[in-house]
Amino acid sequence: MKDPLKAVELISETLVRAALRVAFKPAAKLPLSLPALRRGLDVSSKLFPVRGDAQVEMTEIAGCPVAIIKPKSATPQATIVHLHGGAFFAGSIKTHLGMAAEMAVRAEATVVLPEYRLAPEHPFPAAIDDCQAVYDALMDQYVDPANTFISGDSAGGSLALSLAQRLRDDGGELPAGIVLISPYLDLSLSGQTIQSKAKLDPMLSIDFLKRGGDAYRGEVACADPLVSPLFGDLGGLPPMLIQCGTDEVLLDDTERLVDALAQAGGVSTCTIYPRMWHDFQMFNLLIGTADKALYEIADFVRR
Repeated sequence: MKDPLKAVELISETLVRAALRVAFKPAAKLPLSLPALRRGLDVSSKLFPVRGDAQVEMTEIAGCPVAIIKPKSATPQATIVHLHGGAFFAGSIKTHLGMAAEMAVRAEATVVLPEYRLAPEHPFPAAIDDCQAVYDALMDQYVDPANTFISGDSAGGSLALSLAQRLRDDGGELPAGIVLISPYLDLSLSGQTIQSKAKLDPMLSIDFLKRGGDAYRGEVACADPLVSPLFGDLGGLPPMLIQCGTDEVLLDDTERLVDALAQAGGVSTCTIYPRMWHDFQMFNLLIGTADKALYEIADFVRR
């Protein structure tokens, strides 16, 4: 390969992919207790440090623990409510603080990262109720919805879309835009790539998705729009930026959402990154493509 930088990037991608395939994906299939699984993910957060030019405040909003992240060297021009992933039954402020800090500094925004209640201890609608309570409280504090965004990765992407649908249906203040990163939108797992990309995706397993989705939905049917927002009404929603990779099992969730949004008259920008896997944006310190994706999110917020 003539371009040495491109060669280094491909080597880095290959090494990260191999590490995930050996360490992360098999661990997700083990019959670990929830406390052990959650502790393991929290420990893994050390791989995603908070950048030094971001400031972090831990507090509560509407009774929900949140981290508030801001750039140290710029006055925030927007607010992003980011809903973390973890298949509804894992993930935390710790696991996603690094990525939230990247978004805050790059977009010159205040990022609010809620630690919503997790399943199965707290099935639907606990998580979405927490997310809405935080968002509504921000609106009550006179945060301008015209400069506010809802974002989410993986299961958090599902919550972000569900929250926007709720706000629209309830006549609430809609945000300026929505950012969905590798969203998990169909708890029935009916997408074609759930099976066709199962061996290719080094990060996410079907077992992990099913375990979390079943825990979250409780007695609600897996294809019910309340828990699978892909099947809900997609009209009248703010513009969306949707990102995923070609190599992830949830690729079909993204592609079906883009088609459904177009049929509903919605506006969306979708970027499907070659060779990338689920939630690859978290690996920006190692992968150049993740860096590009985070800057795309920042540009979307700035616009």
